[in-house]
This record gives sequence, C-alpha cells and structure tokens, in this order.
Amino acid sequence: MNVFDEVKEAICRIQPGIDESRITPEALFKDDLEIDSLSKVEMALALEEKLDLNLQDVELNDIKSVGQVVALIESRLKVRNA
Repeated sequence: MNVFDEVKEAICRIQPGIDESRITPEALFKDDLEIDSLSKVEMALALEEKLDLNLQDVELNDIKSVGQVVALIESRLKVRNA
C-alpha cells in the first residue's frame, strides 16, 4: 500500500475536479490545494476509515502539507504493525 496514493485519493474525493498534478508531497493544503480545515477533517475521516487508524484533531491542526500527513500516517502504521 502506498500512503501517498491513499492521501491523494482522499483529496480527490473531497475536492472533486482538482488537478491531480497539483497534489505533491510539498503541496500545502490551504495555499496550493485550497483545502480548508473542514475539508481536512473530511479527508482525515476518509483516511481513518480506509486505513483503520485514528488521527487526532490536535495533530491535524499542525499539518500543513500533503507530505506531513503522509509521514504521520506512515509512522502510525509502523507503530501498529510493530
């Protein structure tokens, strides 16, 4: 499973019609992808359901880029699978 691809898929679900080439690890949710805090929560919920994990609101508030959420999820999966 590729976590980046899962995040990209979740972003596409909450932002229908988004140019997928804009979704890169460096892309900022607010500035580059026009994802507000509500949409970020919707994305997190979709990822939690798909990947069977729990992302805390406090953690999400600090996340600004696609790469940061990918890193968070990868670290959660490592802990869970250890």
